[in-house]
Amino acid sequence: MKTLQIESAIASAVAYLHSKQCANGGFFAYKMEYLEEPNASDTFFAVAALQTLGLEPPNRHQLWDYLHSLLNQVQKNFDISPQGSISQAAFNYLYFPLYTLYCLGVKDSVNQWQQAIAQFDIPLPAQTNATEMGITQKWLVRQIRTKKIWGDLPQKQHIIKYILQLNNEGGFGIKPNLMETYWSLAVLQELDYDLTQLDDTRHFIEQLQVKETGFTNTVDGLSTSVDIVYAGIFASNLLKMEIPYLESAIKFVQMCQMGKGGFARMPIALPDIETTYLALKILLTAYQYDHPQL
Repeated sequence: MKTLQIESAIASAVAYLHSKQCANGGFFAYKMEYLEEPNASDTFFAVAALQTLGLEPPNRHQLWDYLHSLLNQVQKNFDISPQGSISQAAFNYLYFPLYTLYCLGVKDSVNQWQQAIAQFDIPLPAQTNATEMGITQKWLVRQIRTKKIWGDLPQKQHIIKYILQLNNEGGFGIKPNLMETYWSLAVLQELDYDLTQLDDTRHFIEQLQVKETGFTNTVDGLSTSVDIVYAGIFASNLLKMEIPYLESAIKFVQMCQMGKGGFARMPIALPDIETTYLALKILLTAYQYDHPQL
């Protein structure tokens, strides 16, 4: 893979991220000269993307103030306190500002919520939805990681059992697909489950390897996207699998970079901050393949 191309793509993406920071420190994917509406999700993924590259977000103090204002707004909207119980809906709004502060090392603000998070029981859905594509598992990863800030995870075996029930001849999901398979593996990894025993899942992922774009989402599918390529690369890494078409995957991701540096899910789409984060993690992985000493 061409190192200079990857370095140039990363530099352009960093410039894109910086351009999306608003005056109050938050980030907004569709920020324009007269439109600044930062939100918790864009801010979370912008910070995560920059930190993935070993960079810290600019205007740190404004960013802290913005994140604290989001926490205050969640408390007000859901009538909760850091010492009380919280609902799943409240957690979903609390997660992005709280975990972003944690990643920024603002420990005092995060530790205030220890009691509320300890009381929060991770909910498991009664049934799965064929169109979810890993959303449930993605939120399980977020809930688990938040509880693990303080080492509190009493529901471990219960969650593992739920995830393993989603295994359908190696792939996870009602209709087995790469997205749900990756996020299911990510949950199991967070819970220290031994992934070496999942040979059927390795076989399933091998069937999704395609020479044109690296990966496809289902055995009978043709289309792909940056998030599918991300799922394929990082599921393969979790299972310690070779990635035979890594170069094709990287070329596809590079095709999804738009003129101002942000990445879109597909070559003809609008860029956004979350997809840019995924793309940067992919490109950094490719760069490290070429520079294993790093």
